[in-house]
Amino acid sequence: MDFVKCILKESLRCQIHKLCYVLFLFPFMCFSQPEIVAIQLLDISNHINPVVNIVNMRIDWLWHTGKYEKIFPLFHLISRLDPEDETNWATGGWFLINCIAPARKPDEAREIKLKGLSFLKEGLHHNPGTYRLYWEIAWTYYLWGEFETALAYLDDAIKYEHPSYVENTRAHILEKLGRIDDAIVQWKEIRRKFPEMKFVAERFIQNLEKEKANAAKNN
Repeated sequence: MDFVKCILKESLRCQIHKLCYVLFLFPFMCFSQPEIVAIQLLDISNHINPVVNIVNMRIDWLWHTGKYEKIFPLFHLISRLDPEDETNWATGGWFLINCIAPARKPDEAREIKLKGLSFLKEGLHHNPGTYRLYWEIAWTYYLWGEFETALAYLDDAIKYEHPSYVENTRAHILEKLGRIDDAIVQWKEIRRKFPEMKFVAERFIQNLEKEKANAAKNN
């Protein structure tokens, strides 16, 4: 029994020393090599949240110091540590498409945008059961003017609990596609499901019905 106690004490002492070592160096390491901190903390705690928090601190620091080119690899790291972090997938994809790509030449910008879209779709593969990444992908296609593709992703997004802006976007896309009757139906559905959107929905319904009436007169 004494022998066992000695082994346990020695194991505990080593773990405490290791923890003290990481905590002592943390202020320096988190601003140099967050991947090393991630490995160290995983080894000690076997828990993902502290690791992701550290990497997010690094992202925040790089963002506020304008070192944008170094940020995306950290979004990629978090996606491997915690594939169910939808916000990381959404922010990482948005970052490539809207922050990095616009500063590049057209051919390279297109390649980076497609990489951002691919990152969003990879996230969707890991998180197919909520609206979030369907919406992010739909919004990207919407901004690119690819309305049919955007609509297909929104049709999937509304199968899950979602905020009103998902259906608002769907209504706008239907209008852009010339599907005025469907857009009116969508705004009526928004009015029914989201009371806070009642007056906005009614205004769009009135405008679309006028547009439809004018088109009928001209024909």
